[in-house]
Amino acid sequence: METARSTYHNDIIGYYETTEHSYYDAWHLADVQALHFGYRDAKATTFKQSLIRMNEVMMEFAPVHKGDHVLDAGCGVGGSSIFLALQRDCTATGITITPKQIAKAQAFAIQKGVADKVSFEVMSYDKTTFADNTFDVVWACESICHAEDKAKVIREAFRVLKPGGRLIVADGFVTDFKNNDHPHIKKWLHGWKVNYLESENRFVQFMVDAGFKNIQVQDATRHIRKSSLRLFFISIAAYSYGVYKRMLGKNKWSDVQNANIAACWHQYHGMRKGLWKYGIVRGEKG
Repeated sequence: METARSTYHNDIIGYYETTEHSYYDAWHLADVQALHFGYRDAKATTFKQSLIRMNEVMMEFAPVHKGDHVLDAGCGVGGSSIFLALQRDCTATGITITPKQIAKAQAFAIQKGVADKVSFEVMSYDKTTFADNTFDVVWACESICHAEDKAKVIREAFRVLKPGGRLIVADGFVTDFKNNDHPHIKKWLHGWKVNYLESENRFVQFMVDAGFKNIQVQDATRHIRKSSLRLFFISIAAYSYGVYKRMLGKNKWSDVQNANIAACWHQYHGMRKGLWKYGIVRGEKG
């Protein structure tokens, strides 16, 4: 268990604890336990369906097989772990640096009837306590973006995977690494407590350097555009409500909440300008 955390880690923990209610209100957290954009296609025409579909797409692309042992790296409140236990009869170990998410993940696992298949621990995915060659799959859905050093997480994933094991990642990637300095990207990442985004090319090279083979990349940008637009409209509504509350002299949004609202606005405009894309990446341990 992690005992010492950086200021950056504390900022991430504070973000998720402060904004949790927003995910319940706007992101179906109680039903789907998803902290990701969602994946729209012919099989998922509604927003709620898209949240489930993202798990399906990652599961198929990895692939995840019946009985696999999966490390859910950056598990949030356990949604992917629970989904995989239900769909593939897997055992899953979820890790997160946010302690309050562990209790919620455990409660959701009991509610969904898979408490015997999944477990959750407070741990950082860049330095785990697991032995070499432990897992069949390392799963990271919109979590590696938060890593202080993305290459370090990839190396750790390679270490804990069994030979033939798969790493599957879904996340945002800047289209050019220098785009991290663009105002839209900076304000978006600041609001979501992300230090920087990798470019796809750099990320794939990190995987090659770590030893991964058969690396494949799917550009999923068009599949998450409606979720991006949804966040944009949420930001407008939340900002307007905040102005109304201030006019009444009522409670104001906290700095974290205000930054989160601004982030939802900037991520959409960053995508429209082609500053970032959404990718799903997988590779195998040789």
